[in-house]
Amino acid sequence: MMGEFAVELDVNAFDLRPGIPPDGISREKASAGRTYPPGYVDNLLQTARDSGIAMTRPTLIPNTRKAHEATEFAKDAGRLLPFHRAVFRAYWEREENIGDIDILCRVAEECGIDAGGLRQALSDGRYSSRVEEQIAWARAAAITGVPTFIFDERFALVGAQEYEVFRDVAKRVIRSKGQGTSRREG
Repeated sequence: MMGEFAVELDVNAFDLRPGIPPDGISREKASAGRTYPPGYVDNLLQTARDSGIAMTRPTLIPNTRKAHEATEFAKDAGRLLPFHRAVFRAYWEREENIGDIDILCRVAEECGIDAGGLRQALSDGRYSSRVEEQIAWARAAAITGVPTFIFDERFALVGAQEYEVFRDVAKRVIRSKGQGTSRREG
């Protein structure tokens, strides 16, 4: 999308499962009693493969609070996209616990981010209030799923979508700007 359109991407924290313990929780325990439509998970994994992502279903659902704080550190270091992609791969492809500070620091270092500085920031809680503000904003905006993509503060796409859906929304945003539309909706 960024290669086709002049898009600015920002990543914000969202706590999909509040209350997950600091060490995470097993997917089995978290999913107890939950059912998916037939073929849902297989389709999701196939869609990822078709997009070049070797996605798995990790057995641990981590507490992502520290990962969100680390993302804020990466933003300030000017390394948001490489870090965001690397954390995604660490969790979804390598099944690493992205709630673990050692893993986050290793991933950061691999992205050219000061791992020692990150460790200190996480220890100090330097980005905790920024993450809390983002989570509060998401709740107030009635966001309930991840990923949620918001275009021009007016269009929202929730969940994994085909590229054509993103292209269609981007074209709508461009057309509306060409017509002078600047209406904002909460």
